[in-house]
Amino acid sequence: MWKIVFLVSIVVATPTNPGVDFAPINQFALKLLDNVYAFQESFGEQNVAISPLSVWSIFSLLAEGSAGETFLELMRELRLPNDLRSTQALHSAVVNLLKYSDKDVTLKGQSAMFSDFNIKIHQEFCDSANYYKNDVYSVDPKNTTFLAQDINYYICVATEGKIRNAVQPKDLDNLRMILIDALYFKASWTYPFDPTQTKEEAFYNSQGKPIGTVNMMYHKAPHNFGDANSIGAQILEMTYGKTEQYAMMILLPFDGMPLKRLLNNLANQPLDWMTEFKSGGLPEIDCFVPRFKISTQADLIPPLQYTGILSIFDVEKAQLPGVSDSPLFVSKTIQSVELEVTEEGTVAASSTVVGLEDRILSQRFEANKEFVFVITDRSSGLILFSGVYAVPALV
Repeated sequence: MWKIVFLVSIVVATPTNPGVDFAPINQFALKLLDNVYAFQESFGEQNVAISPLSVWSIFSLLAEGSAGETFLELMRELRLPNDLRSTQALHSAVVNLLKYSDKDVTLKGQSAMFSDFNIKIHQEFCDSANYYKNDVYSVDPKNTTFLAQDINYYICVATEGKIRNAVQPKDLDNLRMILIDALYFKASWTYPFDPTQTKEEAFYNSQGKPIGTVNMMYHKAPHNFGDANSIGAQILEMTYGKTEQYAMMILLPFDGMPLKRLLNNLANQPLDWMTEFKSGGLPEIDCFVPRFKISTQADLIPPLQYTGILSIFDVEKAQLPGVSDSPLFVSKTIQSVELEVTEEGTVAASSTVVGLEDRILSQRFEANKEFVFVITDRSSGLILFSGVYAVPALV
């Protein structure tokens, strides 16, 4: 069989789309985060950032060309609707969300399909790719040097230079199709932190043992803040821009609760926690949040297999007859993520190759231990970006 490789370049974000239920995508996103963290931790990597939406988008497109057990697994684990029209409406809604720009927030998404000119891609699959606004290119995959240059240029432009070398020529050996999903998100906090208030402070693990130091940012501002008992976390929601359409939620495990348990709760509990912690008012919160930067590259095949997507990665069992008459299977799914949180705001980028005022006493949120974070579109609740910060560093 020929191999398919997926390239997903991402950075975080999304606008609103009333009436569309994105909860199934969020359920997939949180289960994937749990599995990616477990897999990366086994290699000593405990700071993790992923763009689950990008993974969902590419594999939901492939689902349209799948059959048999491959189709059933993708439908079940991606939580896709039972009919094609509803699936296309959901996927199209996601595509339409990824367009936003004002002086505080920039969000753009680009997708592409690079396929071997020697194999025939079914017109129906090309139509689906075009429907989801994928650029479609016919290429010579044998010249992996030129192909890598073209792919890297596409991703570099799409991510405003944040991802420059997503692939190497050797990554493209024997590939016949490369799917790319590229997102760029850059946003300023609604309430920026005062850099003069940033101080070096201790950072702890879940047992309360100091494990390093971070540059701790501070501000006092009105935020949604409270406890989500269903998952065992204290949550702070910090918004971006004047419209406050986007936000980062920091989930701090209750004292004594291991980070892994929080991740497991997120993967298995209902999504009520996303609103449960909100008290209805916006109290002034003393916020202590570390300045942090995460650069990760993860092989997503094992985490996706843990999730329950198996046969599409199996050279003998993959069934993608709706893509091409040439037998295809997914041989690589790698995501690289660059994310930086500073006093001014957040810049995030990723590439998946699948192929602060006076400190008057008030309520206090102090992210001085391991935490989970998610970036969301507040109107729809859709999770665009998620991750774990567990190993401190001075940034």
